[in-house]
Amino acid sequence: MRYAADENTTDCEDPDLPLEGVHLQYSLPPYSSWNDIQYWTPSSSASGPLYTWNQYQMAVPSVAFSSATKIRWYQDTTSTNYYDHWGVDEVQIVCPQSQNIFWSNGPTNTLTQTVTPTDTTEYIIFIFDSLGNYFTDTLNVNVIPTPSADFVAESPVCINYPSTINFTGTNSATVTYAYNFNGGTVVSGSGSGPYEVTWPTAGTYTITLTSTDGFCTNTETQTVTVNSNIIVTVSSPNASVCPDSSVTLTASGGATYAWASDPTLNSDSTASVIATPETTTTYVVTGTSTLGCTGSSSVTIDIFPTPAITVSPVPEKGCIPLVVDFNPSITPNANAYEWNFGDPASGAQNTSNADSPIHVFSNSGQYDISLNVVSVHGCPGSIVFPGLITAYDVPLAAFKPDSTTLNLMNPMVGFTDMSTGASNWYWDFGEPSSYTNYSNLPNPSHSYGATGEYIVWMVVDNGFCADSAYTIISVFQDIAFYVPNAFSPYNEDGLNDIFVPSGIGAGMGDNTFTMRIYDRWGKIMFESSDFYTGWDGKYNGDFAHPGVYTYFIEVQYADKLWRKFWGRVTLVK
Repeated sequence: MRYAADENTTDCEDPDLPLEGVHLQYSLPPYSSWNDIQYWTPSSSASGPLYTWNQYQMAVPSVAFSSATKIRWYQDTTSTNYYDHWGVDEVQIVCPQSQNIFWSNGPTNTLTQTVTPTDTTEYIIFIFDSLGNYFTDTLNVNVIPTPSADFVAESPVCINYPSTINFTGTNSATVTYAYNFNGGTVVSGSGSGPYEVTWPTAGTYTITLTSTDGFCTNTETQTVTVNSNIIVTVSSPNASVCPDSSVTLTASGGATYAWASDPTLNSDSTASVIATPETTTTYVVTGTSTLGCTGSSSVTIDIFPTPAITVSPVPEKGCIPLVVDFNPSITPNANAYEWNFGDPASGAQNTSNADSPIHVFSNSGQYDISLNVVSVHGCPGSIVFPGLITAYDVPLAAFKPDSTTLNLMNPMVGFTDMSTGASNWYWDFGEPSSYTNYSNLPNPSHSYGATGEYIVWMVVDNGFCADSAYTIISVFQDIAFYVPNAFSPYNEDGLNDIFVPSGIGAGMGDNTFTMRIYDRWGKIMFESSDFYTGWDGKYNGDFAHPGVYTYFIEVQYADKLWRKFWGRVTLVK
């Protein structure tokens, strides 16, 4: 690059003080600081080499060797209010020509070399430039060993009988394997093996294995001889049987036979065997020809499932007469049903052949339910449900109150239980405001706190079935009735001027009271039907003669019963 400062003393003066020099700096991410590469220090005389164009060359520190590096020219101090006048030109960033090259394995001053390592080797290059800087780099060359391709193949085999191919070498996990089975069919296997391979025709077949590890490969071959084999078949009259049933299996196509060992076969070396499978079973037989070639076949005998039986009675428990709807679930479906309800007292109704029967249990007790079925496959099934149904007796609720009519002077009533078959009692005396409104005693009592009619309910049960009864209790107002025996209306002083009875709970309503006053000769002196209207001692507007008079009163109490009162009253002057 070129750099120069201006000697002129114009508005843009030159950097003429040592502190007014120019910095060449670099910065690296995150660009929070700047570092000097070069600093041009001016003189106070504004003369010297800095004030003419000169060529400069500076080495960039190796730490700044990055495409992210920023470079700047920067003056941080001026002596006046003006900016100093200086400039740079022809800036170039170049890599100096290398002067010395060294390789860790020996060669010098060459940028390329050819190596033939026998093991994995590390190569290092050192490059020094003319400024004394050096650079280095490392290359690792991995040497991969030749992979093994050793394997063995089972031979001879028969047509369509698998030959087992096993890899016998040892390789690293990076090796890949490519087999060529020369027209054979892979029954199983992958990678290095083992493989099961068959051939469809007789002959000699060459098998090739190529093992590859990166750029390295290895190939080996083996031969397999394939002889003609035989076809063996197995026949059975039935493919499925019921549990505990037998079936005859017959093999053909070979000279001799060997059945795979199975305890449910009666023989393992005859053409025909009898099988009694307990579960679905596959029977395998191998036939051998007179030439030694074999063939195998198999047959699977399925076991029809024993019918799985569940019964959902609705209901399972209840009070007699208990009507139960039986809903069976049979898997697989059934073609025939035979029910027994364990209820011989029901006579012919104790059994049924319906699929979902209904039975009425008239007597209390527990009943065992049994069901026999035949599945759609012809397999029988049976089950017994002990105590599945429970029928209970029904109690009879009855009671007697001491009285059905009470008054508030004597509001207590007792109840006598007359139920049969009851073990629990629940009473509601019809007075929910009372904290003694309920009772669980068989013979309770209750005291009523107000007049009215109360429905008393009794519910009894025996732990399973219930019955109820009720009665009505009437509670009336307290009854008190008083008739005076004398009065003095003549003085009209407002005291004891009127002859009138008084009472509580009696004759206070319309049409519930009559009163008549008679003189000694039986003449009616006064008559009233109003409980609150009495005799003022007058007859036809004038006071009657003082003396003794007879009264006759009829009163209807709150209990709706009429009561009669009679007696004498003295009119005092």
